[in-house]
Amino acid sequence: MFRIILYQQRESRWHYVRLTAESELELRTETGVCGLPPDHEEVESIAAGTDTETALRNSGAQWQNNGWRKPNPQEVLVLTLHFQMRRWHGYPASAPWHDDLTAGYLDPVQAALESTCNGIPRGTDRFSGNYLYHYTIFNSDLALETVERIAAAAPVKFLLDIHIGRREKQVHIPIDPNVPEYLRSLFRVVEKSARTIASELPVLFPGDPLQPELLLNGNAPKRVRGEESARLRNFLKEKWNFDSNFWNPLTEAAPSQVVFLNGMSEEKKPKIVQVIREHLATPLYLLDCDEGLFEIFPDQIFRGIYEGVVFDASLDWIIYFSHHHTITFGGEWLVPTVKELYKEQPEVLNAW
Repeated sequence: MFRIILYQQRESRWHYVRLTAESELELRTETGVCGLPPDHEEVESIAAGTDTETALRNSGAQWQNNGWRKPNPQEVLVLTLHFQMRRWHGYPASAPWHDDLTAGYLDPVQAALESTCNGIPRGTDRFSGNYLYHYTIFNSDLALETVERIAAAAPVKFLLDIHIGRREKQVHIPIDPNVPEYLRSLFRVVEKSARTIASELPVLFPGDPLQPELLLNGNAPKRVRGEESARLRNFLKEKWNFDSNFWNPLTEAAPSQVVFLNGMSEEKKPKIVQVIREHLATPLYLLDCDEGLFEIFPDQIFRGIYEGVVFDASLDWIIYFSHHHTITFGGEWLVPTVKELYKEQPEVLNAW
């Protein structure tokens, strides 16, 4: 499934047009006010011999010629959901409150903003019990109404501050009082510079507004939580000594032989994916240490950057991705497969 979303501001309201190719045969066009369900929808056939991406681009270009576009970041506002939680020293996904936070707040908010084209995830911050989730939003009153409605219905309540402004909510990172004053001042300068650079990145690196967005498994991956999540996490701990924290090579935790790479070339990733398809015992899982546990497709294994592991229902193999961009492989058949793949480049294996 591919889609393109473009926007247009009329007076004080942002409107959207969402173009979706759900198959190779049909193109769906939806229009509406950002924050509300579509008020108009039509489906047309894709011309024979035209691929879905080309059809989307052609349709998007027609809307673009009529003034529909991707807005500049300075034209829209930023929504920050600031949760104050019990201190947790590990990754969020391993915290005892993570399932309640995602089920009651984060997933419903994301689904509501996504379905009405009124919000785009903008990143997260976390430190000292502060968890901040940022979204670019279009019609702020409807976004606020949505979040307040979801927060009121959440079965487990958390301390939440909702902030809307031109930038993300700024929360100073606490500094140990024993740190000398000159170092404290230097840290604050670096912190301010980093925030400024981060806020300007969307302007410095604009994307192609007509680039179709690939949506695997519909609009969102299937989240696994509750008893099933606890069962899989326990099995990961028992079989692979992985507990949503650092693993090889960052720490010597693997119970059996593994092999790791300091980055992986693009041409070799499809080969690993293909071998996994041949051995796959469904479902295939991703445990993202920040976001939680999901069912995914093989094509999603190397998409994005995350700290976490990929494994399947057999738990006979595992792939660990670290924030240092290392990739570690474990499993009786997977380790030899990786070694064979790099038999002409043995020097890149286990090179830290």
